[in-house]
Amino acid sequence: MGKGTTNSGIPVFGEVIKMLDKEEIMQIAVKLQADRYTKRLDAYQHLIIMLFATLGEFVSLRELEIGFLSAASRMNHFGMDYMVRRSTLSDANARRTPAFFEAVYNVLYARYRSRLSDSRPVKGLKRPLFIMDSTTISLFSQVFRGTGRNSINGQKKGGAKAHTVIRADEDVPVFVVISDAATSDHVLLSQMPIPSGSCITFDMGYVDYEAWQKFADDDITYVTREKKKCRYKVLETREIPEESKDIIVSDEVVELSWTRRWERPMTEEELSHRRGRRPKSGVVMVKEKRSGKHKCRRITKWKDNKEEGTITFITNDFETPADILCEVYRRRWQIETLFKRLKQNFPLKYFLGDNQNAIQIQIWVCLIAWLLMQVIKSKTTRKWSLSNLMVAVRILLTSYIGLYDFLDNPEAQWMKIIRARQLEQTQGMQLSLFERGPVFENQKTLAYLSAVSEGD
Repeated sequence: MGKGTTNSGIPVFGEVIKMLDKEEIMQIAVKLQADRYTKRLDAYQHLIIMLFATLGEFVSLRELEIGFLSAASRMNHFGMDYMVRRSTLSDANARRTPAFFEAVYNVLYARYRSRLSDSRPVKGLKRPLFIMDSTTISLFSQVFRGTGRNSINGQKKGGAKAHTVIRADEDVPVFVVISDAATSDHVLLSQMPIPSGSCITFDMGYVDYEAWQKFADDDITYVTREKKKCRYKVLETREIPEESKDIIVSDEVVELSWTRRWERPMTEEELSHRRGRRPKSGVVMVKEKRSGKHKCRRITKWKDNKEEGTITFITNDFETPADILCEVYRRRWQIETLFKRLKQNFPLKYFLGDNQNAIQIQIWVCLIAWLLMQVIKSKTTRKWSLSNLMVAVRILLTSYIGLYDFLDNPEAQWMKIIRARQLEQTQGMQLSLFERGPVFENQKTLAYLSAVSEGD
């Protein structure tokens, strides 16, 4: 492909990977021993290859290999010194730890997070808002344990679940845990690193009264939906402000009770005091129980259409007005739209490996690509939707055209052609060897040219 007049000296994919710090990434690889038992394909080059596959939407190892062969003259701009082969990449996807790609994502997020905030806090909420949810990625086989019932023939496809936390003023994940689709959401609720003094909202899948009490102890407020079978004891009925009576039905302080039972193996000290014979396995299980109470706030409001009934929320925030807390839960839909756009722009239907390691790596690389696209979008003066921006990057991936020059003014090259045609007509010159018929330009193009001419 020829070089354009806005040539940056490197292909577009080279401009994208310039956002990565190679030395920092190699330090991560050393820390996590990501290059252990590796001869040629180190962790940095593996990351570059997977990014190329993700942005170029290659759906198989064969397509990816052909893609690199077609870009052989640009390999030095990609930071690679040899041509990758299918077998080498397949082995790397099966062996290299996904923790390396997770660490790269976290480093990039920490570096670029100041560019990601769009300043959209919930009006009246004094705490930073986090949103938590999970999304399921269907797989071709039972690599990850799927969820739901088995089909009639007894076979069921596998699935991976990405448990995700985002900030309400950003559009990228802050924290992600990838597990089997069969893993319940509430199991990971207590593992999420939510900072003290924050607010988090989640749906009814995260019912865990003990974890909610831990949030209260750590000065973290939450807002969630009430399940139909929720049992509670009313402690106080709060007065509803006059301006909120058309929206809020009731505002109560309630008490929830919880009991947790589990089994654990006896310790050596406990076994030494135990009488009787040990089982052949040598492991003796003991049952334990823990119970407690959680004080919270129960808010019931009318739905947008009052004929549809009411909706009830549970929260441990006793200070914020009820109507603002209802709006906090409404903002939870933001993470649903994020999942939708991620799956639209990165159709995770084709994986470059049939093992858990390869699938987790590809998911993390998709998140890295999404983060980089968000940063590129923030650097452009023209407003782009993420889907159109990613289409542009995919088409120009190996082109020697200035990425930001094109994104700021994609019509620039065509405008030069139009101006040259106008010059021919005004001077009565025919620069082409062949006769050209009448030229009909778009009215929008002509208006743009006249505006530019007046500005000059």
